[in-house]
Amino acid sequence: IGSECSPLKLYTSFLFCLSFCESRAPPLLKLSRVEELPPFNLCAAFNLDVENPTVYSGPNGSYFGYSVEFYLTNSSSVSVVIGAPKANTSQRNITEGGSVYYCPWSLGQSECHNIEFDNQGDRTVTLNNTDYQAEVKSHQWFGATVRSHDDTILACAPLYSWRTKEDMPQSDTTGTCYLSVKNFTKFVEYAPCRTEFINEGGQGYCQGGFSADFTKDGKVVLGGPGSFFWQGQVISAAKEEIIKAYYPGYFMQSVEGQIQTRQAQLKYDDSYRGKIFPLIILPLPLLSTHAGFLCRLLESELRLGNVTTILLNQIMGSYFGYAVATADINNDGMVDLLVGAPMYMTRGSDSRLEEVGRVYVYLQRGPLNLEPTLNLTGTQVFGRFGSTIAALGDLNQDGYNDVAISCPFGGDDQQGLVLIYNGFVGGLRDTPSQVIAGQWASGTVPASFGFALRGAKDLDMNGYPDLIVGAFGVDKTVLYRSRPIVNTSASLTVYPTMINPEEKSCSVNNDFQVEVQLDRLKHKQKGGVKRALFVDSQQTVLTRSVRVRNRERVCHDTKIYLRDDKEFRDKLSPIYISLNFSLDPQAAFDSHGLRPILNYQSTELIEQKAQILLDCGEDNICVPDLKLAVDRKEAYLGDDNSLTLTFNARNEGEGGAYEAELYVVLPPEADYSGIHSFSLLSLTCSYETENQTRYLSCDLGNPMKSGTSLWAGLRFTVPRLKDTRKTVQFELQIRSKNENNSHSEVVPYRLEVVVQADVILQGVSRPDKVFFPPPNWKVSKSPQVEQDIGPAVQHVYELVNKGPSGISHTVLQLSCPLSVQGQGLLYPLEISTEGPLNCTTNHSINYMQLKVSNQSLEFLYITPLLGNLVVMTNSLPPPQVVTPVVWNKPDSQYSVPMWIIILAILAGLLLLALVIYVLYKLGFFKRSLPYGTAMEKAQLKPHATSEA
Repeated sequence: IGSECSPLKLYTSFLFCLSFCESRAPPLLKLSRVEELPPFNLCAAFNLDVENPTVYSGPNGSYFGYSVEFYLTNSSSVSVVIGAPKANTSQRNITEGGSVYYCPWSLGQSECHNIEFDNQGDRTVTLNNTDYQAEVKSHQWFGATVRSHDDTILACAPLYSWRTKEDMPQSDTTGTCYLSVKNFTKFVEYAPCRTEFINEGGQGYCQGGFSADFTKDGKVVLGGPGSFFWQGQVISAAKEEIIKAYYPGYFMQSVEGQIQTRQAQLKYDDSYRGKIFPLIILPLPLLSTHAGFLCRLLESELRLGNVTTILLNQIMGSYFGYAVATADINNDGMVDLLVGAPMYMTRGSDSRLEEVGRVYVYLQRGPLNLEPTLNLTGTQVFGRFGSTIAALGDLNQDGYNDVAISCPFGGDDQQGLVLIYNGFVGGLRDTPSQVIAGQWASGTVPASFGFALRGAKDLDMNGYPDLIVGAFGVDKTVLYRSRPIVNTSASLTVYPTMINPEEKSCSVNNDFQVEVQLDRLKHKQKGGVKRALFVDSQQTVLTRSVRVRNRERVCHDTKIYLRDDKEFRDKLSPIYISLNFSLDPQAAFDSHGLRPILNYQSTELIEQKAQILLDCGEDNICVPDLKLAVDRKEAYLGDDNSLTLTFNARNEGEGGAYEAELYVVLPPEADYSGIHSFSLLSLTCSYETENQTRYLSCDLGNPMKSGTSLWAGLRFTVPRLKDTRKTVQFELQIRSKNENNSHSEVVPYRLEVVVQADVILQGVSRPDKVFFPPPNWKVSKSPQVEQDIGPAVQHVYELVNKGPSGISHTVLQLSCPLSVQGQGLLYPLEISTEGPLNCTTNHSINYMQLKVSNQSLEFLYITPLLGNLVVMTNSLPPPQVVTPVVWNKPDSQYSVPMWIIILAILAGLLLLALVIYVLYKLGFFKRSLPYGTAMEKAQLKPHATSEA
């Protein structure tokens, strides 16, 4: 939409036509990711322009914005009037007398000027030649109430006091008001409670001007909630008569035609009538029960002092009637009523009462026939929803008046909220069309954004009423202008709605224009491949922007083509085409500095769909009948712990099963390792985990046609199998994306766990035999080292598992003969183990605490066990490890003395010497040589040497 916008409602119409091109248009652009545009949220920012507000600022601490009002400067100019009841003025000796500021509006400017309603200080009276102070204007809260009618501004100071302590026991807070007439050319005072009826029983605590307004014909209506023991009072007079009756210097005045309510019965004490009201509907927000009721006042009743009660609320402490507004919200020609109860409480999630506030909506079905139709309850705890209600006029120009409701202490950091509710034929909508948040967080004083609201005036003359929001806690007032609204209607047509992938009749062209935004081509499918693309861009998003003139109807046509059906999986779900249109955010501002906005009730997102033609008969609905069988058998789990799961998948239905998959849930003990196919089918599987469930998904065809029967096997390993589990269970199912009969029954596959192991136990003794007693061994009565006991013996035992299965929890029992016939045979010295073994014994090891040498052999030694885990087996024959003992003869107790042995040796040597001497004498050593002469010996010598 361009910038040519009329001041009134804008209408336009879209008709966007799409046609499918049923073929593959080369070249294809593979899209890895398509960005989707965010939804166009209008409810957060309807036609009140919150992005470019006009902010007026007042003096710090002046409560600037406590009251706000539109002011008609002339027939074509509207400005803003803002009250600051705690502002200091130029009046002599007056502290925080309060002020009212005039803020003329022009685009881009936000200056305010003080209006000099009263430039005098406290006035005096002369009695007996002595001057007495007659009034107190300090802290009078002038500007707490500001209202306007044509060229007249009414501003009141409800805490104004007159009669000083010198004149009376105490001064009376009667309140006073001033009128600015004819664009600040004349100022008159109007203080109808400043009478002789003083103190609590009269009008002494009247606080006239606490609330004030003009009737449609220009009569001033003041509320004085403190009159007559706080029964309250309402006073009305024509502004023309007020001007005539004004005489400077006179404290009491008589206004022609003034009417007012009189004192009522005692039961109405403390009811605060006239505290706040819109036009002629007057609330009494406080009774002694804090329930409150509303009354209707006519001129005749004002004269008689009668009150007609029309509503009663029994919610204790809710401050029902604190705020009241009237507006014809259902456009039936009768004024309807909205009543605020800002301290209404409801029970929270913990059943505790929470103060949230409520607004009651009453539709007027006939004269004084008010029908309760809607209760709007706040959502912000202590937000005081319903503190202020303002009629806004018809913000969105739909023929029904709208209202604004404040929640001045709600939102983040209590910055305050203002909620806009639109009227309609049924009354008031129950959800806001716009929520405006304050710009300032609360400090020492809450920002109170929304404490003052005023609407129903078109300040910039663009045909839409605007809104003023006061935030007196930060001395700010914000003007929100209404933007023109564009009302649209759009349609989306897709042809054909049934696409036959077999037809190839597409031609690529680029000769079209699109004026709106085709936001996204949405596919509900598995995987990231988009099934359809635009012909011109070969992408899934098409965006165009054109200018559409007021009340113009346009139509544009473009083509979408379907990819080759081998490139995507999803053939069942529809292809969704969505049309999302919006206004051009870069369009130029209009003459008022505003851009238009779409009506938040417009349907800016339109969606259509097309279906892919399937081989499923005339109704295009496939109904498969999926069957699954699993070959059951036992499995011996060996070292590799592998198994093959064989299955048969069939489709016995009428049509194909699209995106058919075998879904296998794996037990915790199993891991997927591969595929074993028994047919020509190329099976592909993917392993995934979801919510700690591990599963296998295998593609069975797209489609898995009717009559299909296939066998295949899946290989698994079971590395975490324990012999405590007798079975391992898989769960198998065939799943498809068909709408009808899409899944087969779940088939549980229980695999019986069979363990087979070959365990060998063998042992050896080191040394293989023992000689006992060892040489030079003596029995020690108090042995200290291991050699004192005897020779060392080592037994080595070996337990081997040759598989194929692993076993666990084995106990190896060893028995040793520690004694024979009551005599000790073996002394257990040490047990040495290697591997995951834990040995215990019923006999003490090395109970005499002998010192063990590093080179000693242990009595018992167990080697590392081979194979898998060492386990208990009761089927093994008990092997024996034998250590033969060779007993040496013991030494005699009668041994030969050493001197006898030496003497025997010497005798033997003497005898040997005697024998040698005798043989010498006999010539034994002189025998002849075996050969002849010396010459012969010389000739034979080399030969003899050789023989040698």
